[in-house]
Amino acid sequence: MQDETKQHCRRSIIREFCLNISTHALPGIARSETIVAYLKYPTQIDVSYVSEWPQYFPAFSLCNASPLRFDKFKEPFFNYIKTRNLTDSNDTTTLPPFQAYYIRNFLIDKINRNESLKPLFYPLSCMLSTCSFNVVPCLETDFLPFISSTCGLCYTFNAKLKYSNNDSIRYGNKNGADGNLKLGLYVHNHQYVPYVRDSKCIFEYHRI
Repeated sequence: MQDETKQHCRRSIIREFCLNISTHALPGIARSETIVAYLKYPTQIDVSYVSEWPQYFPAFSLCNASPLRFDKFKEPFFNYIKTRNLTDSNDTTTLPPFQAYYIRNFLIDKINRNESLKPLFYPLSCMLSTCSFNVVPCLETDFLPFISSTCGLCYTFNAKLKYSNNDSIRYGNKNGADGNLKLGLYVHNHQYVPYVRDSKCIFEYHRI
C-alpha cells in the first residue's frame, strides 16, 4: 500500500511538472491522459429513422463534357478571329492550338453582344437515342434544360420546379418497378472542339 502511494505521488509530481513547464510538447503529453480518460466515459447513442414510402426518384442531370459543337462553332469563331486579324490562314476546317486560346474571348464577346450561345451547344435531340423509366419510354420533353458554365447545355430528368407542385415528379416505384432509368446516348465525339474536352458525358443525381 505504501509503495502504491509513493508511486502515485511520483506520477502526480511528474504530471504537474509537465503541465506547467514551458518546454514544447511536454504539456500536451501530460494532458493526453485526461483526453484518454474522457474518451473512456460511457456513452449512449439514440438512433431513429423515418420510413418514407414511396420515395421520389432522384433528379438526374446529364451534360456533354464538351460544351461546343464544332460544326456549329467553327464558322462564327473563324469569322471572329479573322475580323480581329488573329490569323492569316484561310483554313476553316482545322483549329490550331494557338487559335484555341481565343475560344474564351470569342464566347465572352458573343455574351457582351447579347447573342445566344445555345446554337453552339448540343441539343438533347441529337444526343438522346433511347430513354425509358421503369420500362415506359420517356421523351425529350421529360428533361429540363439548363446552362452550365463548364459543360454548356445540360438536361435534368425528374426536375422539381421552384413554384410548382409535386404532381409531375416521378416516384421510384411508378408503374410497379424499382426506379430504373435507362438512357442510350450518342456524344458526337467527332464534333468535339479540339483542345477543349475528351469524349464523355457527365452525369449527376440530386435529391428531391
